[in-house]
Amino acid sequence: MNNTASKASQTSNSILTSGYSYVIASTLAAALSTVVGKWNLNAISPLLMNSLIFSIAASILSVTLISTKGFRAVFSLSRKGWFWLLMFSASSWLAIWAFWAGVQRMDPSLAAFLNRLEVPVAILLGIIILKEHFTKTETLGAILSLSGIVVMRLTLRFEYSSGFWLVLTGALFFGITEFISKIAVRHVQPSVLTYIRNMFIATGYWIAFFSIDGSFEGLGDVWTGVVALGILGPIFSRMMYLKALQQLALSKVAVISQSQPVLVLLIAFLALGQLPAFREIMGGLLLVIGSLLMISSQSIKGWKHRKRV
Repeated sequence: MNNTASKASQTSNSILTSGYSYVIASTLAAALSTVVGKWNLNAISPLLMNSLIFSIAASILSVTLISTKGFRAVFSLSRKGWFWLLMFSASSWLAIWAFWAGVQRMDPSLAAFLNRLEVPVAILLGIIILKEHFTKTETLGAILSLSGIVVMRLTLRFEYSSGFWLVLTGALFFGITEFISKIAVRHVQPSVLTYIRNMFIATGYWIAFFSIDGSFEGLGDVWTGVVALGILGPIFSRMMYLKALQQLALSKVAVISQSQPVLVLLIAFLALGQLPAFREIMGGLLLVIGSLLMISSQSIKGWKHRKRV
């Protein structure tokens, strides 16, 4: 009996350990992606970079998914599945474009901090649409998050102002995307959802690229960074994140993911020599702390619900 309990405990600990390993790997890959993306954007436009990285991701996933699942299994979705997949793709397209267009104009560390606004936005949408109660902790978290944005905005250097608003817009759409994805995964498998979304996003970016810009100038200088970003971001970071969600509670994954701006700060300083002003970092930390409070409140509400059930 003791041996059985011991084995079960060891299995549980092993799952937790691998789950934490996945989310740490995902967070690190996302941080690296931000810095690599900033380096790419010194030479090429956000539209060209996004067109390429999502084409790379879609091509790789096409080979792996269709060869293992089969064409019919991948694309046989319900009407609701297609609807939410299209909604997910559209909001992702807008969020990703706005984020990278902003990163091109500002310090990547500051952009990573500001992008954490997606957490309060996603939680607020759940509260508003799903009629959940707004707790005192969530109220405090929202206040701290908004205070962080105000601090960053008030201390923001003039040349960064357009980047600030672009990243802020991207964060709002990322929050909407996160909310939509929670509904989409009820109708579409995560791996299929990621694959088809990448195809739709790549197609949309190529249409926009050839309609607006169409220039490949500068690509020869950063093609290695583009390939690296295509593997690091849409494939590796996303897959590690989904694997982490399979083994850990969403709240735990979300909390660890909040360390991403700090990692970006360190990597950007070491690789690019870029560092935001001290008060800008303080504003970013307020935003992260506010997000953590809102995540912890969501976790507590989920625990109380399970206890009642």
